[in-house]
Amino acid sequence: MLSNTPVKFKAAHTTSAISNNVEDGRNAIMTDIDLKVPLVPLSYFKDYLLPPLHDQLDVATVVGKLRQAKAIYDPESEEGSDEIPESRWTLFPDDPAASYDFKEDRVFSPFARLAKAVAKQAKTLFHERGVDPEPEQTVTFLCNPTMTPESTNRHNTSKPDSYGVLVERCVDTDEGKAPHWDDIVVPGEKKKRSRVADSNDNNAKLLWSLHHAMRETVYRRFMFGYTIEDTKMRLWFCNRSNIIVSDTFNFITSVVPPSQNHETLVHFFLSIMFADRSKLGYDPTIAVSKRTKDQRTTKYNIMVRGHDGHEATYITDEVVANISAEALQGRATRVWREKKADENGRSAGHNMVIKDCWIDDDRQREGDVFAEILEAAKASSNPEHLENIERHFLKVVQHGDVFIDGEKDDTFKLARRGAEFPEPRQFLELHCSSEPKEVIKPPIGLVTVDQATVNWLNTLRYDNKSHYRIVFDSEEDCDPIDTLTSGRAIWYAMGGALTGIATLHVLGFIHRDISAGNVLVGRGISGSVKGGTGKIVDLEFCKRIDDNRPVHQGRTGTRYFIPIEVENGTYMFGPTLPQTTADPKLNFSQISKLMEDDDDDSLSESSETSDTDSSGSTSTVKAPPFVNNPLHDLESIWWLAVYLFLSRPVVEKQVTKGKAHGEVVKEEDNQGEGERSTATSTTTHPPLELRAMQLLVDYKARTATLMNPTGFSEHTKGVHKHLVSIMADLGKALTWLVNAYITAEASLYTSGVNVKGVLGDIHSQLSALFVKIFKKTSRHLEFQPTHTSFVRPPTITVSSNPGFSLDSKLAPPRTRKHHRDEADDNDGKTSVSRITTRMEALQSPTRAETSRDSKRARYDEEHEDSLEDAAEEESARLPALRLV
Repeated sequence: MLSNTPVKFKAAHTTSAISNNVEDGRNAIMTDIDLKVPLVPLSYFKDYLLPPLHDQLDVATVVGKLRQAKAIYDPESEEGSDEIPESRWTLFPDDPAASYDFKEDRVFSPFARLAKAVAKQAKTLFHERGVDPEPEQTVTFLCNPTMTPESTNRHNTSKPDSYGVLVERCVDTDEGKAPHWDDIVVPGEKKKRSRVADSNDNNAKLLWSLHHAMRETVYRRFMFGYTIEDTKMRLWFCNRSNIIVSDTFNFITSVVPPSQNHETLVHFFLSIMFADRSKLGYDPTIAVSKRTKDQRTTKYNIMVRGHDGHEATYITDEVVANISAEALQGRATRVWREKKADENGRSAGHNMVIKDCWIDDDRQREGDVFAEILEAAKASSNPEHLENIERHFLKVVQHGDVFIDGEKDDTFKLARRGAEFPEPRQFLELHCSSEPKEVIKPPIGLVTVDQATVNWLNTLRYDNKSHYRIVFDSEEDCDPIDTLTSGRAIWYAMGGALTGIATLHVLGFIHRDISAGNVLVGRGISGSVKGGTGKIVDLEFCKRIDDNRPVHQGRTGTRYFIPIEVENGTYMFGPTLPQTTADPKLNFSQISKLMEDDDDDSLSESSETSDTDSSGSTSTVKAPPFVNNPLHDLESIWWLAVYLFLSRPVVEKQVTKGKAHGEVVKEEDNQGEGERSTATSTTTHPPLELRAMQLLVDYKARTATLMNPTGFSEHTKGVHKHLVSIMADLGKALTWLVNAYITAEASLYTSGVNVKGVLGDIHSQLSALFVKIFKKTSRHLEFQPTHTSFVRPPTITVSSNPGFSLDSKLAPPRTRKHHRDEADDNDGKTSVSRITTRMEALQSPTRAETSRDSKRARYDEEHEDSLEDAAEEESARLPALRLV
């Protein structure tokens, strides 16, 4: 179904494509792109999206050769007939819908042979024209709908009907083997008939294939695809900004003359089969390192080009996060630990961190932002500012845009050759096979959709994106903060994070995206108690406090931790009517009523209210345009604390004969201070950790919590005895934060928001509270590792998603080993089988335990007192911070 809706694309990402149920995943993908895809003419697709043809390839000449070879059958016109004769491919004597064979794989099996026939005539043309050297065929087409392609990093059971696959990686389907998703260039879906249901099914399956290929293959930049219903064929294209589909054409028959449809199909085959890998969407600046028998993860050689043009290669060690790669469109951020390669191509030096991502083309680069912050710290009269920046932020070693074939890699100029969508703009509408479920997504992890940036406007258009890499110097290894399980370690790290954020504010910057994924924790340096402190990363959205320019239409933040004002796009704590009193009282009932209004006006860039003067005339008073301020960072830190301490079950430490072990304690089992119940988790209401997740994602619940801070205690009933005091202190922090909002926005309609008057006090209040909580947090407070995904249909249920369910009976799925790997050790295990084991563990945000983890755990136990002293020493410095 076609639509003439204006060209705006939804970027809400309110659902996740991660599910054991493939149908749910497909529905989620279509929902995330607002159930519509831009529709373009075939001429646009051929001219600006498909790889350019070799200059010695002439489509009309190849079609002529195919006709001479009897690959095309030209029927003669019957005398006296008014019908225009149609030529057709000899391999398809009948339309698929007219075939008596009910099996689609047999009906469409000639498609692959047809591609081979086209390739043969193209090679003949090269030979005749004396092309030396003759171009190599890079892709061949296969029809193999009964085999599941291999995956290494992500679990997937889908089976494309056919695909174009790299010749160098092609396998003989007679041996019953399927290619790896890394080697599939263009997946395809086919149906015998051309009903609406057939088209809907094809679209959903093709989008899922594109989605999986883009998330599975680290070095994939964009992707092609095709769908066929009976004789109608469409071409598909996707990158990190757009999904585009072509008009249909009849791939079997053509009117004689001019055989236009045959030429379209031949053009498609030739552009794909003889294209360079970079033109097929592969990234030549990333290569897979040789696998060794003791290697547990796939390692990559990644080239980084700095602003000065200097290039250096880095060899990855292990994945830190690849959360964003789960989204078909978005930043696709992947982070690895790595080391620089020496002149022999081997890892050398100390550990570093490399991030590969796709950022909005007009955004300031993260490395440049850090340079500004560093310069501000050096210029400060307080030497502690520079010390805090160096301690709580990662040092940038090298950064720059990625260049492919000498051109900057982006989704517009390079992938689409700078061509705007043709007018009039149309859309192909998509349809879900069932009601999509909303997924409560984890804030960090390895298998979820892109949520580092959530735009809450339903009509936001995806911006053009540039490919960007940045390398950080990391003397000590770092992990996301919610990999910590010790309550005291969490508060120590939170204190460091608050120090870093407060210093950022003092220097005149705001972060705008504080989340569990953007607060890292150092593992410590051997022989030193330094470590475990919070480090702030992801400065992509950081900007100066006094910068009131609305850079992008939309809201920036991570879903669980986004401040409610940012989520709503308007100020919420100022007076409901213009007032001149110095200390206005907030009318909670009026604001609550305002927040219940879900119309489009609530998403406007400025708030409006009317005031009636003595003459009876009414004037409209506007608040200033909404922009982020430092209080929003502090609110995100508060939400982060809620997430870290409420979303995971407590593990009760027990000591027996000098050895500590733990058992999971459900919060509902603790009815009072020190009181233990024998009840199991079969309660009629969701456990506390699920209720906490509900609070974090439910907009109305989040809003109500800040509008009435005393109500926070209702959400924390039944917490474990070690958490009672912590939750009470978090309630105090929330009250302070709300009061700071009210004071800052007291003169909203006259002089705007004044944060400077409250920022120093709220910094001091929070830092002192963090010190207090750290000192009184029990050493026995431990949490289970973070769960990665919860599914929320009408009632809360736990996802059957492998590897991160509360149900211990659900085991992670095993990915089959790659057929290309051979056994390389005595027990017959292949390198990919080891990689598979590793990646299955990596499907949860908590990394699989390594020898480094074990050493760190032992080190922490041995130096617990020293670590505590260091934490108290650092925390004691927090109240000294003041706004300059």
